[in-house]
Amino acid sequence: MKAIATIAFRGMIYLFLAAAFSWPLYAQESDTLDVAPGYETLNIAILGDTLVGGVPKNVNRVYRLERGQYYLLNGELRSIKNNPLRIVAAKGEGPKPIIIPAVSETGAAGRFARPAGDFTMVGLYTTGIDNLGNFAEKNMVRADGKKARIIVDDCFMDYDAQSFFRMNAGEQRYFITNSIMRNAFDLASTGNGRILDTRGNMQDTIFVQNCTWYTTCTDGIRNDNGITKYVFLDHLTAYQIGGSLDLDRSINLTVTNSLFIDMGFEGKAKDDSLGECILPVDSLRAPTIATEEQRRHLIQNNVYGYTPEVKTWIAGVDSVELFPLYDNRSLRFFATYPNMVTQNNIEEYPVFSDPPDPAVIIAFADYHAKTNFSDENNPDISADRNGKAALVDDPLSAGPAPDEFNFDYSPASLAYTHAEGGFPVGDLNWFPDKKAEWQAWIKTSIKFDRGKKTPEQFTLQQNYPNPFNPTTTIAYDLQTSAAVKVTIYNSLGQAIRTLLHEQRQGAGKHTVQWNGCNDAGHPVASGVYVYQVEADNQVQCKKMLLMK
Repeated sequence: MKAIATIAFRGMIYLFLAAAFSWPLYAQESDTLDVAPGYETLNIAILGDTLVGGVPKNVNRVYRLERGQYYLLNGELRSIKNNPLRIVAAKGEGPKPIIIPAVSETGAAGRFARPAGDFTMVGLYTTGIDNLGNFAEKNMVRADGKKARIIVDDCFMDYDAQSFFRMNAGEQRYFITNSIMRNAFDLASTGNGRILDTRGNMQDTIFVQNCTWYTTCTDGIRNDNGITKYVFLDHLTAYQIGGSLDLDRSINLTVTNSLFIDMGFEGKAKDDSLGECILPVDSLRAPTIATEEQRRHLIQNNVYGYTPEVKTWIAGVDSVELFPLYDNRSLRFFATYPNMVTQNNIEEYPVFSDPPDPAVIIAFADYHAKTNFSDENNPDISADRNGKAALVDDPLSAGPAPDEFNFDYSPASLAYTHAEGGFPVGDLNWFPDKKAEWQAWIKTSIKFDRGKKTPEQFTLQQNYPNPFNPTTTIAYDLQTSAAVKVTIYNSLGQAIRTLLHEQRQGAGKHTVQWNGCNDAGHPVASGVYVYQVEADNQVQCKKMLLMK
């Protein structure tokens, strides 16, 4: 098992991207229902799909919304019992459909959605501000389904008074890509205001890639003493997040190629050496789930820094100092456990081309400091060039502004080539040309090389498809004849399946399939697995993602 334990996580976690857009996010036309814009139309469409007894007419239904149109909700959207709920924008160009909570007869507006099962949203703009310009019910997506899979792609989520995603049950799996989330705060209760909240539940997966998060009151992710099995943050841009990314009790944690600017913009207390940092690590305290030695963390190729304005303000406050990347406890974990790796993380502010004005968040922090963290009369921290004007006065006040904020930065910055492959760190959607290159680079890295008759060396390819359900193909090249053993390990390093055992094979290209079952023939759970190929005295390993 030493070979597994000493893997330096060479392959970055691009598993989801490789197959994301091959998933049926857009269903067959026969399963798609086009919903007209207007008031209550989306609510009615979902209710109209329910038969007597609460049975859905079509479990594969996708609700498709017109681009450039408004949809006002009469109460939160609920799935039909625990069946999947899928809401997508029509394909093509044009502004995102805008979904707005409307004030009902009770005088209040409900949240966007409360799914009881799997939930998919693609290409949408959703706001937590109602049609009268006030906050609607908090938790824009309050997911109640145990083991639910939440897929979010190409969305713009704006304003929430607690958290955009409340993980209201355990074992949930989140896959969030190419999306913006901003303005999570409650000025009257500044302990609220974050992107994700696990609610202290045991969660399965949090996958975030090529996203931008900005302007929150407190932690970007709240763990609340819960445990998450798999966390992958890759090419994330985080700006003006009021606290940390509280992932301290993750079992498998990968944070790569990301950009963290003005995290913990109110600073940390100088006399507090624990917990106040961008990426805290704490003991798992759950030996029946995993020991500390079995945890695997990789924090690599990230950039963190501070705008000059925030740096100057913090320096002027005697009781606080800048949020570090790690606290002392986190550093002890990295020094103690070989499977916890931090490397190639640097400090720099690459100077965004058009970010929200740091003076706004400094005014909030300064008032907070001078009033002993009062929750009364706090300055507004909204990052929104359209403002929160009531829609009855200005229907175009909701949605992205024509001159939206921009988080690209100069190629002269160190961050511009600091990500793996020489790409910019942070959300690559701010660099369209670079993102196109990166996508081509990813695709090339998972293709089988079939062009040479005799391989030049022993090489293990990335499995394909990946993610997969339930079968995937593992390919490898042998330079010479060798006795080959192929083994599958779970995330705890336990061998669960032997596909080949010392089988003699000749030089050339070979493949073997895995059907997602263990040696006893039982299907295994969703998650990250490691496949290892031994050829005589040579060993190579890679990761793969089984997703059900």
